[in-house]
Amino acid sequence: MKQALLILVASLSAVCVLIGQNTAPDSLKQYQLFPIRVVADLPEQTIGGVVVKPILRGETDSSMNLREVFENIPGISSTYGSKDESNLRLRGFRKNEVKIMVDGRPLNSGYFGNVDLNNISLADIKDVVVIKGPASSLYGTGTMGGVVNLITRDPSRDTWIKLGVTAKRNNTNLFELGSAHSFDAWNYHLYASRENTDGIVVSGSFEPTGYENGGVRNNSHKTAYTLNGGVNFDFLDYHELGFTAGVTYIGRKEIPSSIFESKYRLYRDWQKSQATAMGVFRLDPVTSLNTMFYYDNASDHYFEYNDPHYQYLSVDSMMKNYTLGFNPRLDWQSSDATKFSFGYRGEIFTSNRKDNGNYLTWTGHQMMLHQLFGQMEHSFGSKLKTTGSLGIVSSTSDLVPKPDWHFEPAVGIYYEPNRQSTLSLSCGYSTAYPTMRQQFSYEHGNPDLKPQTAIKSEFGVSRQVILLGKDVSLGGSLYYNRTRDLIDEYQNLYQNIYRVDSYGGELNLMLKPLPRLEAEASYAYLSYRQDSDYRLTESPQNSVELKGRYQLPYKVVLNYSASYKDIRYSQDSAGRYRVLDAYWVHNLQLSRKWKAYRVYFGLENIFDTDYQSEWGFPEAGINFNVGCQIEL
Repeated sequence: MKQALLILVASLSAVCVLIGQNTAPDSLKQYQLFPIRVVADLPEQTIGGVVVKPILRGETDSSMNLREVFENIPGISSTYGSKDESNLRLRGFRKNEVKIMVDGRPLNSGYFGNVDLNNISLADIKDVVVIKGPASSLYGTGTMGGVVNLITRDPSRDTWIKLGVTAKRNNTNLFELGSAHSFDAWNYHLYASRENTDGIVVSGSFEPTGYENGGVRNNSHKTAYTLNGGVNFDFLDYHELGFTAGVTYIGRKEIPSSIFESKYRLYRDWQKSQATAMGVFRLDPVTSLNTMFYYDNASDHYFEYNDPHYQYLSVDSMMKNYTLGFNPRLDWQSSDATKFSFGYRGEIFTSNRKDNGNYLTWTGHQMMLHQLFGQMEHSFGSKLKTTGSLGIVSSTSDLVPKPDWHFEPAVGIYYEPNRQSTLSLSCGYSTAYPTMRQQFSYEHGNPDLKPQTAIKSEFGVSRQVILLGKDVSLGGSLYYNRTRDLIDEYQNLYQNIYRVDSYGGELNLMLKPLPRLEAEASYAYLSYRQDSDYRLTESPQNSVELKGRYQLPYKVVLNYSASYKDIRYSQDSAGRYRVLDAYWVHNLQLSRKWKAYRVYFGLENIFDTDYQSEWGFPEAGINFNVGCQIEL
């Protein structure tokens, strides 16, 4: 089975050996919304490694943040890290190799190269677009591990106010209040929320350790406040302008440690803020200039103590980071069959650090990235479409002022032999630049690090068939990733030391066997060549997701989901590899909507499965959710 899969995927890779980069064509395409966004295609047209997950809180699940959304998607691993941050992996690629964006604007990944998905609210999000395969240069550099693009909701002409309340076990709750409306020539949105948890309750079958006795998870309290808003309006009849801004603040956040070690840690004054100015200027009927300025800021105060009462301080560390970016793009529809896009993305990353160890005074570093990109889309009739893009990237830093240069090409072919079938073939070369910590930390930093690189190839297929008189939608993909110069610590220094050739496949089936019943099944397989010198951690070889949606009487909707994760390798704090057991998790959700109201109730992990997301970090046991939403 493995050999056959390897041969098939390798043959696809050989076809694409021209270092081109693709994202199933959907990933390589860009679509104009209001004011300016880079998104994937519609879900029913998605092929290859693109996943579009609508956010329907209360109807299908009760996810309170972005990390929870990714828990049950095959091919994606979403776990907790050592500082309670999210660890996201797409097909085995690590969190600092994945690009996180909101409407095409990158989020600040900070000193450690991680966007904490636990602190990204979902209330303003309509869709989560995930590109697992090669990505277009329109998304910028740093897409080696994939792209996650969050698409916000457009204000409606029919509603003004939205109120939402969700409650879970152990005083975990979310309160949301928003106002949004669309007028003839402008729209606005305002949103505020408060999220609180007194900590997860681990499974009843959890076996206590010397540092964790079960029940409520030690040191896992958090209260987060979010406020954001924006306005978009027509300008001089032909143009559009938009402005957004927001902030998330956590005054005190306790950090749970591994259940196999004694550590007492917390954050104070954790905050993340952003502001964006966007414009669409129509130069003529077939040409437009899209421009984006963005600023992203993050800071925190981190403490470690030697006792559970937080009295004897050992580490006192402050961190400040910001990103400043400029991204103009010119779109030209030269003919009905051909479209060109050209642009530039420049970003400045700045980090400042102060602690009671090696950084007794504020120490700052800066890195700059410049990217020129171009893309062409061309249709050969109605059945065959091609997309090619090329990014030229240079980087400099205060320690390495001499620029280096890298090319990031991509190519994709999209073929539709008939209205029921689509095929895609794609290939791309992409990079992931070192994090600020990997380059500049006093203990292990190495400013001479090279970017990590990957040649990614993917073949996708989707087809509509009739099975036993019922419509069935089938989709699948095969991929092969050749990754080099992976960065890790070696001999007390970050170095480009690892390589890995990974491969796999994904399948998806959707059908409606009964008038009231919809069903979906997804499967993902991930493996790597045995001669690779790097082990894919936190990523199961096999993962499965089963979903069912049944329309009960009185317009009540019942949703059932079951997810399976195979055994996984996980590293402990000493760097040793551990094996985590396989597990199943089952969830039930009931919802009812009428007019402006929606109420919901659900049970999560209904069989109280005891499992760990990473070595030493147990997940919640059985839980419930109850809530309501009002839109007026």
